[in-house]
Amino acid sequence: MTHRDDVFVAGGQPSVTYVQREEEHIERSFARAVATPNQIVSLSGPTKTGKTVLCRRILGDRQYVWIDGGQVRTSDEFWDKVAGELNIPLEREVTKGGETSFEIEGSVPLVTTASGSKLFSRSVTERQRIASMSSALATMLDQRIMLVIDDFHYLDDEVRTTIMRNVKGAVFTGLKVILLSVSHRVFDAIKAESELTGRFTAITLPNWSKADLAQIPRLGFTELKVPVPDALITKLCDEAQESPFLMQKFCWEICFDNQIEEASLFSKNKIAPSYSVDDMLRRVSNDAGLPIYQKLSAGPQIRKARAKRPLKDGGTADIYQAILLALAATGPKALVPYDELRQELNNLLVEQVPQKHEITSALKHLAVLAREFGKGAAIDWNDDTREVNIVDPYLRFYLRWQVRKP
Repeated sequence: MTHRDDVFVAGGQPSVTYVQREEEHIERSFARAVATPNQIVSLSGPTKTGKTVLCRRILGDRQYVWIDGGQVRTSDEFWDKVAGELNIPLEREVTKGGETSFEIEGSVPLVTTASGSKLFSRSVTERQRIASMSSALATMLDQRIMLVIDDFHYLDDEVRTTIMRNVKGAVFTGLKVILLSVSHRVFDAIKAESELTGRFTAITLPNWSKADLAQIPRLGFTELKVPVPDALITKLCDEAQESPFLMQKFCWEICFDNQIEEASLFSKNKIAPSYSVDDMLRRVSNDAGLPIYQKLSAGPQIRKARAKRPLKDGGTADIYQAILLALAATGPKALVPYDELRQELNNLLVEQVPQKHEITSALKHLAVLAREFGKGAAIDWNDDTREVNIVDPYLRFYLRWQVRKP
């Protein structure tokens, strides 16, 4: 019998509920890019929309080294991690011959030095560091092992530039490099090393449509022999923030709440008529989004208290809290232009609307805080396009259910 944990897999590799999205030709396009020689492949898309799942599925049983860019601070650390995955030692012992007169006669051979002296020999063992980058590149080229860098955009600019320069020559001689990043950072590799132009193939995952998302509950609940009304599937699609990750989580929670573990041969699994989907959505949003929201709303540490501004519906908020309230008021949208954010701040605040430089400074601080929070930084500010990107669907989901409230 198939267990619910094998059907609805949030954050793992689904099989029963894997959706190919054939009309987008995504798998075929990515497979072609991976097969094309002497190319760096960039697979980009919104956070938690299936980049990792797709990449691992297409690579299948081929050899690859997988490095998480969110856990790397320097280029040396990056290559040490690659070498570690390849089981290449970072140090080696080197034994050198030496001479000494402090040995007991007859215990070791007597040797003649270059100057004519005769001394008893002894060996000296030293530990030497191995160049992890050159060793790793040579091993991957020799064994045709691919290099995959997940969350490539989380690497610092200088680190990205160094790594791209490191692999440039190896790509020309056959190394396959795959970069996973969010959509709005797809060309970070080209920005890091302009000479890669012409050796770079970009594949962008489109947002998940509601029709695509609906296949997850239909496939999964059918496998578990659970009848599900179309109205429930429609509601889940409306709330999933275009994220298959969230949809998998919703469906698993519904199964757990209704004590559905496996398809039953003798009794019919069902969702209780009194079951509250809203309670489940509210719980999931709080569990997943509260930690990052608290981090962002607190803002960066300062010695004095921040100025509070009065809100039209009562209460007060500092600039960071007000920005998060304004973002929530947009829907929240995944991509919010600066002008729309400022308009929402005008709608929220009684007076003392922050100046332009205050807002942009706060947005930059929020992006830094999100990056420091760990893997999957939730929010990003693009100074070039003047847009706020709420990258993490869990943060958007939290803003909708806990801040804006439906």
